[in-house]
Amino acid sequence: MTEVELMKSILDQLQEGIMIMDERETIIYINDAACRIFEVDKEEILGQSVVETVPNTRLHIVLRTGEPEYDKLQNLGNKVILTSRMPIKNSKNETIAVAAVFRDITTIQKLAEEITNLREMEALLTSIIDSTSDAISVADEEGRVTMVNRAYTKITGLTPREVIGKPATVDLAEGESLHILCAKEKKPIFNVRKRLATNKKEVVASVTPIFVKNEFKGSVAVIHDISEIQRLINELEATKRMLKKQSARYTFHDIVAHSDSMKNVITQATKVASVDVDILLVGEFGVGKEVLAQAIHNASQRKNEPYLRLNLSLLSKERQHEYLFGENSYLLKGEKGTVFLENVHAMDLEVQDKFLKFLIERTIENDSYSCSSGVRLIFATTEDLKMLVGLGKFSKELYYKISVVTIEVPALRERKEDIPELAKQLLHGLNQKYGRIVYGFTDDAIEKLINYSWPGNIRELENVLDRAMLTLGEDDVVITSAHIPDLLESNENIKGSLKEMTEEYEKKIILELLEVCHGNKTEVARRLGLTVRNLYYKLDRYGIK
Repeated sequence: MTEVELMKSILDQLQEGIMIMDERETIIYINDAACRIFEVDKEEILGQSVVETVPNTRLHIVLRTGEPEYDKLQNLGNKVILTSRMPIKNSKNETIAVAAVFRDITTIQKLAEEITNLREMEALLTSIIDSTSDAISVADEEGRVTMVNRAYTKITGLTPREVIGKPATVDLAEGESLHILCAKEKKPIFNVRKRLATNKKEVVASVTPIFVKNEFKGSVAVIHDISEIQRLINELEATKRMLKKQSARYTFHDIVAHSDSMKNVITQATKVASVDVDILLVGEFGVGKEVLAQAIHNASQRKNEPYLRLNLSLLSKERQHEYLFGENSYLLKGEKGTVFLENVHAMDLEVQDKFLKFLIERTIENDSYSCSSGVRLIFATTEDLKMLVGLGKFSKELYYKISVVTIEVPALRERKEDIPELAKQLLHGLNQKYGRIVYGFTDDAIEKLINYSWPGNIRELENVLDRAMLTLGEDDVVITSAHIPDLLESNENIKGSLKEMTEEYEKKIILELLEVCHGNKTEVARRLGLTVRNLYYKLDRYGIK
């Protein structure tokens, strides 16, 4: 056997395919592995043009450039090969042939794609599990924790490093782990109340077994923090209570006042806070009249005494009388303290007469008792009381009595210099509400806020920022203009027929009353002189939810 025959025999034993092309782009050598990959006979391919014979070849390009190419993917119909192409040069450094060494990696390629798909599916499932607000933990067949989601850390206070690989009892202060119980019984367990070891929170947990081909492989637990449910119940109850005792939390330092108009308000309020006189606060809905009332109370000599709030727009005539002059009178409960009477324009005319007498005599008289009261009163209204007096809807004598010291709180559109600082102040509270760390606003976000007229004032600003927080991504730490919902100015020049304009005005009145009455549709219907059925008909007609 000649050396050439020996070399060809050795090359035919290799797993890699080898093919050589001469300077005329003709195939002059191919080994057995290459023939198997190309699915051709050696005699048929030798002497053929490489360009016409091999799909997607680049041997002729390497022949021209003289530059090698290593580990390049090449498609051969339903196959994928990994190819290296190397020029063969003579003593003058001229390329006289090109050799290709390649391997069929079709199976490896498909396996890699399957692995990629599995990883993408795993990432998707992990994202779904992490997006839920309930704590989720997964345990193996022996009850050891193998995975937890983000909410698990938030609710239990335990990080994945602290629990993964450990028995599932690690997060409980008392009782048997439901994972371990599920591993014993191989059955689902629903709605069991437990207490956490870390923060003593009460939770409700459910565990479901995992079976693969009828073989128990572990369990999944879903833990819900019922302290959050209790908080929501408490908030609902607080909302239902029309009268409530409040602590005065705000001081003048909490009020943003960079604008001249707001500085003037603070100056007036500071002067009268220490003087024992009643005060009337006038301003649109949502401008912060109660915050100012609390600041006045805390700056007065009464700051250690009760601060009570009474919203007259939520009360019928009978209940106004009861809470002002009855046995549970706030005028008596607030003795030595301050009572904030919100929406004083909603006081019934008959109640106004009796209330005027109280302001003159500072005494509450009933059939069974007569009591004096030293309470300080801060009134608030969104209406023009002088105009209501002219319409006969408010007592002239009472108006003059309560308006001796009147402070007008400007609308937010009249104090736009305060918007950047107000937004930062509100953001601090929203960070606490949502457990986020958002540092502030971009310039374009502030500009968007400043350019809006804010018909709903500070309350509307807070609602808009609340909605902006909900649009933030997990890694967002600054609010941009894109996070802030579109702020559409109301159309002052309503166009259309008289019927259309009337319906638009009716819709506006209903929406405003729903806001004032905190969504109490029965109260809205009463104040509009409608039956509840007729009100619901109008709500459906105008698309009000």
